[in-house]
Amino acid sequence: MKHTFFKRTLLIISLLAILGILVYEARSIYHTPTVKGTHRTRTAHADRLVRHLFSLTPTPDKVYYQNKVIVLMYHEVTKTPPDPGALKLSNLTRQLDEMKANGFHWITMKEYTDFILHKAKVPDNAVLMTFDDGYESFYTDTFPVLKKYQVPATNFLITSTISNPKHIGIPKLTWDQIHQMHAEGIDFYNHTNDQHAYGYSNTARTKQKPLLMGPVYSKKLGRMETEDEFKQRVYTDLGMADKKLFKHLHNDQNVLAFPYGGYTKETLEICRSLGIDVTFTVKRGINSPGQTNGYRVNAGGIHNIPEVLVQYMKEGAPLRPLPFAQGPNKVS
Repeated sequence: MKHTFFKRTLLIISLLAILGILVYEARSIYHTPTVKGTHRTRTAHADRLVRHLFSLTPTPDKVYYQNKVIVLMYHEVTKTPPDPGALKLSNLTRQLDEMKANGFHWITMKEYTDFILHKAKVPDNAVLMTFDDGYESFYTDTFPVLKKYQVPATNFLITSTISNPKHIGIPKLTWDQIHQMHAEGIDFYNHTNDQHAYGYSNTARTKQKPLLMGPVYSKKLGRMETEDEFKQRVYTDLGMADKKLFKHLHNDQNVLAFPYGGYTKETLEICRSLGIDVTFTVKRGINSPGQTNGYRVNAGGIHNIPEVLVQYMKEGAPLRPLPFAQGPNKVS
């Protein structure tokens, strides 16, 4: 009798130990690695662990949510990601396969804005695909995949960088490339003309914030902007971006994604005065009619696990962090 009790106790302790190891492993592998290069090993462990956490059997006929839209947010998507914020193209393909197999329905920005502003109907399990910053790789790598899967998508452009050989940093799109993709169903909207940056938020120049989040130190003036100068800067910049987009694409509506998710009540008021009735943050969540400042789920990054993303979407994009996210939906 004592021997049987001892064996059962030992078995319970062993099971608890194994569970503890799995929980610890899950907590560690889904966060930003501290040692360069270890993400490859950890991602491989994560892929295997996922299969023990939930079923991967597709459920194409199931309704996960109705009269709501999940908006996915991406930055650079390329065959060879240059930094941790970029998504490997093969992972985007896996995401699309998973979404398709599980009965998600991709919608256009026009369908989304009609839903938000006018309560128009959307399919069950509706998803809007958005990409930020107008990287050249969107044309060379991402667009062919979207076209193959017949996925409508929106790219938010920093218009001063388009067809601008003097622009520094990662190569951006040209207007010719944009015209070609627009003719084949890709939409392009406002990510500012030239305000995708941080500025100093104090005279000592020791603190920074996104340029759309209030007055910043002006090197030209040698002082902090006034509130009126801040508002005029934002008004001029956002208006210029939309004028460029109309000139090249004849957009019949104005939509804006805030760089770094940075905005204020005053910024939103400026947007509405310019006819920008739909805007996007970088906050997680799911969108319902009337949510004019929309939520977006970060679906990019080198640590992305497509099966985990789709499971999260099946749960209706709850406010808890995505397990592979780097920080609080950290993006630009």
